[in-house]
Amino acid sequence: MLHRGSGYYTASQFSINHTPQVARKFGPPFFDKSGASIQILRKQSDRQLIKCVQDNSKSKSSYFIKPPLSSISLFFKDKEMERQYRQNVHRIPKRGDQDIMTLANSKFNTYLDVLVSLLVFLLVSLGSALLYKVTSVWLTTFFVLLLLQSLGIAFCLKNVVRWFDRVLWCFIRFYRWNFFGAVLVSLPLVSAIANFANNQNFSPTSLNTFSYLVFVGLVHFCNFTQLNCWMKNILATVSSISLAFACIFIDDSSCSYEIMQSNSTNTNGSLVLDRFNYTTTTEDRSCVFYKAEIVLNLLILVILIWLLTREFEIGYRLSFHTNYVANRDKNKVETLKNQADYLIYNIVPEHVAEQLKKDAKYSENFKNVAIIFASVVNFNEMYDESFEGGKEYLRVLNELIGDFDELLDRPEFHSVEKIKTIGSTFMAASGLNSRKRLLQKDPNEHLFALMDFAIEMQNVVNDFNRYLLGFVLELRVGYNFGDVTAAVIGNTKLYYDVWGDAVNIASRMDSTGTKGKLQVGEHCLPILQEKYEFELRGSIYVKGKDHMNVYFLKKKKTSPFLSVPDTSL
Repeated sequence: MLHRGSGYYTASQFSINHTPQVARKFGPPFFDKSGASIQILRKQSDRQLIKCVQDNSKSKSSYFIKPPLSSISLFFKDKEMERQYRQNVHRIPKRGDQDIMTLANSKFNTYLDVLVSLLVFLLVSLGSALLYKVTSVWLTTFFVLLLLQSLGIAFCLKNVVRWFDRVLWCFIRFYRWNFFGAVLVSLPLVSAIANFANNQNFSPTSLNTFSYLVFVGLVHFCNFTQLNCWMKNILATVSSISLAFACIFIDDSSCSYEIMQSNSTNTNGSLVLDRFNYTTTTEDRSCVFYKAEIVLNLLILVILIWLLTREFEIGYRLSFHTNYVANRDKNKVETLKNQADYLIYNIVPEHVAEQLKKDAKYSENFKNVAIIFASVVNFNEMYDESFEGGKEYLRVLNELIGDFDELLDRPEFHSVEKIKTIGSTFMAASGLNSRKRLLQKDPNEHLFALMDFAIEMQNVVNDFNRYLLGFVLELRVGYNFGDVTAAVIGNTKLYYDVWGDAVNIASRMDSTGTKGKLQVGEHCLPILQEKYEFELRGSIYVKGKDHMNVYFLKKKKTSPFLSVPDTSL
């Protein structure tokens, strides 16, 4: 309802160092002319913020040290939160969403991950082509995997995702994304292994270059932070174990350097043989050491992948948890704000409340404002405290006033505002919003709107009487227009009302009127006769005005006669 002057949006150094010495209840900040309420609100907000920080520092657990996740599966401990995560983590933002687009947004994360996956795949494929030449196996592997990569990119399109939602409705999007992601994240490593399996040259130089391609393919499993870490870890582990066994069981005879022998004729043959035997033994041992080094590198790299993917999963889940809780709390705050606005708008009109937020006071003069007083004249005859203390009769009156209030929601009565109810008397006015009056095509449109509103009130009473057994409620309406002053009185308990001679005359038109009739003064006729027909009642005495000629509404010129309830029952 209010715009916070402090709290979570601004910091007040003054309020941290100074605390109020006198504790008392203050009203809302925009109703205090001196601004003391704003200062008190700042101090209260800062003290509350300091208390929250102190309570968090005293707590044994920390959100980041001990996140709300299972230490093994990394699933949320809250089952409802886990369900929300799986349903919404891969959700495509709708056109009406108000999410701020940043690089941390899941939409951009997905596109970036797919782009990185494509670049890594192309680099590994190019490396394989340079290492093993462009063969038919390389061409087949490249185009098949490139097709899969293209399909992975297509799966990110909104229309494709919606089509999958319709076709694969039995599988939630979380599992589909993990399956497609597993294919994309494995493509670089599959490309390297497919070309290596078709190769017959296992020299240390070839193995060294191949190991680089494998390491790039394995590190690529750290991509796609939205995917489940266990799925990526298992794929990386199985691939590393398979590569390790393949490397161990490579024939050592094919793992040899090219030996350069001396052409000198003076070299002793036995010496040459000894050199040859010594070189071959050293190369066999180097090949074994080299394969052991590759296996060790694979082990270290897999451990690194496990650690990184785990941290990425934790970070991504915490990011989702923070956004989800923030949006949930934001929706709660907005709901509370809307409820507060609804309550304050029932006390004062909306445009008045907005003015109070800015200036802390409101008063305004208006010309040609229409006012009505509508009284249920025989309600006191029906009311009886001997039956349940009169609560049942008050319920009937409340239902009738509620039906009157529903008329205010109709678009043709947008300029009509309920002022108050006094017992069984309903007071309303039109033309109290300057902005709406500027938009009127006819400057007297609001005067006609209130007259139509009074007619509809009589129709509501007639319909209400159909369901009221043994009694007929009768409505009496007094109408007038003129210059008034609208203002809000009070600081804590607001009271919105209108004052002026026109209001007094409208009240007299009601009190001196006749049940089932709408009575107006003579000075209203020059304008109202344009759309309504009246009949002369005569001259009556009006307190403060002496005698006045008054008229009853007969009918609207474009509608049937105003219906009057039968009072003979």
